[in-house]
Amino acid sequence: MKDASTQPGRTPDLRNLELLMRTGLLDTQGHDLQSVVQAATDAGLQLSRAQFGAFFYNVINAQGDNHLLYAFSGMSREKFAAFPMPRDTADFGHAFGGQATVRSGDITQDPHYGKGVPLFGMPPGQLPVRSYLAVPVKSQSGEVFGSLFYGHEQTDVFGLESETLVAAIAGQAAVAIENARLREQLTQKIGHLDRAESRYKNSSKRLSEFAAIIESSDDAIISKDLTGRITSWNPAATRILGYTSEEMIGAPILTIIPDELQADEAIILARIRAGQRVDHFETIRLCKDGRRLDVSLSISPVCDHSGQIVGAAKILRDISARKALELSLLQAEKIAATGRVAATIAHEINNPLEAVVNLLYLARQQATDPTQAEYLVAAESEVARVSHIAKQTLGYYRDPTSIISTSLSDVAAEVIRIYEPRLKAAGIRIERRLDPSPDIALRKGEIMQVLSNLITNAIYAMPSGGTLSVAVQSAPDGVVVSVQDTGVGIAAEQLPRIFDAFYTTRTSVGTGIGLFVAKQFVEGHGGRIEVESRTSANGTKSHGTKMSIFLPLQSQYAAA
Repeated sequence: MKDASTQPGRTPDLRNLELLMRTGLLDTQGHDLQSVVQAATDAGLQLSRAQFGAFFYNVINAQGDNHLLYAFSGMSREKFAAFPMPRDTADFGHAFGGQATVRSGDITQDPHYGKGVPLFGMPPGQLPVRSYLAVPVKSQSGEVFGSLFYGHEQTDVFGLESETLVAAIAGQAAVAIENARLREQLTQKIGHLDRAESRYKNSSKRLSEFAAIIESSDDAIISKDLTGRITSWNPAATRILGYTSEEMIGAPILTIIPDELQADEAIILARIRAGQRVDHFETIRLCKDGRRLDVSLSISPVCDHSGQIVGAAKILRDISARKALELSLLQAEKIAATGRVAATIAHEINNPLEAVVNLLYLARQQATDPTQAEYLVAAESEVARVSHIAKQTLGYYRDPTSIISTSLSDVAAEVIRIYEPRLKAAGIRIERRLDPSPDIALRKGEIMQVLSNLITNAIYAMPSGGTLSVAVQSAPDGVVVSVQDTGVGIAAEQLPRIFDAFYTTRTSVGTGIGLFVAKQFVEGHGGRIEVESRTSANGTKSHGTKMSIFLPLQSQYAAA
């Protein structure tokens, strides 16, 4: 739109050039957008000699015609805020659209004035606008940021000089807005980078904490993919299972699972793929040295950044000590129950045993054959020993007179004499090597029970006959008694448990109590009992079992 009242142009004076330069410097000094635009609006007001001015910023709404008051000059914000926002009418559209500058000596005489809704003008009670200047603020790329508007109540205030100066201000404002946008975008990107860096640092810190927990954990922590391949292996896994991480990463998890339990792994992986946890699953795992370990497993799915399940994390806890304790408690309960039954039986058989002892005594008195009399003496002695054992079983009885000082060779000879008829009947040859040994303070009945149990076990081990060797030899600080047979032997995997209560290698006979009690009696004397055994399955013709008992010369019974 052309100027309705043209004035002759004037060359800008030095004061105006200084103001222009000062306004342009605001942008180069990095002021914020509000400060720069406000300075531009104020400078335009001074250069154009307008009564008031404003900068309207283009904000396009859904209707496409909204303009936001961004800066003002010459009157209060409240008076400007009372205006309806100007629209792209014929009066203002050229400036808002960036098509051209609008300069009018008397805008009220313009044929388009007052035809738009809402009307542009001063609020009621204010001076009307006559002189009017609108200059678009447009970037070099052509984007229109908004417009600078100036007004005056008198006519013909704005000439070509005013238009030129305000246009220069608009150009500086456009550069300022563009730079401010770039600074804002850069600030946002820096903010995003800072937040990303902060998240990365937090994630790294959490990962470091998790890594420290995994490294220092007492439990094995193992991860695997969905094919069952191991992907991580912590130091506790090495300590518990024996394998190093170099050996196990990339290896199948089946390496540590016994053959008979490997079907469980497919079930576990199926649950993991379904997103399910496995909690406190008690099972067996294999150590590198071949030991079978009681363990408790807790397994959780592992997801990638997209939430897809890609593997599993497993916590493996060694519960072998707990299992051993549970077994010990179970054995203790069984022993206690057996003890109560045995005590009841012992109480009931005491009277019949005393009757048998009396009958044997009478028979011995009337015996005329020396051999028969010898057998009756031995039988009387054995029945008395049975009665003594029964009294011990009652729990409250322990005969202090049973502690005697005697030679183990004599005790062994007495036990052999008792079992000799049974050994001969079973086709078992007896070899004796009973060296003279120093006397030891001991409970004779207990040691005789130990040797009786060993000889009885040897008889069962030689169902087709064989050789039983009994030897007594002196040793440093003690005496060793050995009972050796040429029987079937004991399998290597059974040897560690033969002294456990209720464990027996015989399926048809045997209670699993004999060797358990024997061990208690020997250890009660401060001694120890050991076993060596070979079976024919070992690929050797030599087979059988040797039980050795060591009793010290000085025991807790010596003072008694």
